[in-house]
Amino acid sequence: MREENRDFKAVTRLLELTQEGLLKWESRGPCDDILEGRDIVVDIVYVAAKDKRLLRLYQFRYKSWLDDVNWHWEEDIALELSDEKRVTWWRFPENRVLQDLLEAVKFRTVGVDQFLDELLGQ
Repeated sequence: MREENRDFKAVTRLLELTQEGLLKWESRGPCDDILEGRDIVVDIVYVAAKDKRLLRLYQFRYKSWLDDVNWHWEEDIALELSDEKRVTWWRFPENRVLQDLLEAVKFRTVGVDQFLDELLGQ
């Protein structure tokens, strides 16, 4: 199995587990260890435990320099395996499913289902 396909399948599986409520995520403020330089901005880090490993998922903005003076902000998503000391062991390669995973994690951690049920009186 090609490595890219394997990474894609792994992230897809995490998405499925999240959507089914079998993988629980919690939100945390930005972790200082992620902010390697002043050119990176992280607002929220989502953390989940899976098979005795810690997963960290976050969206970040970074400066993309056009030349020596001009720059603009770019955005990306990172999914990492780390330890309890927040040391990153490995980062998943860029993957189109990461955006879906991030949206599912936000949906679950904010409690959108419960809110809608309460709002609609169900």
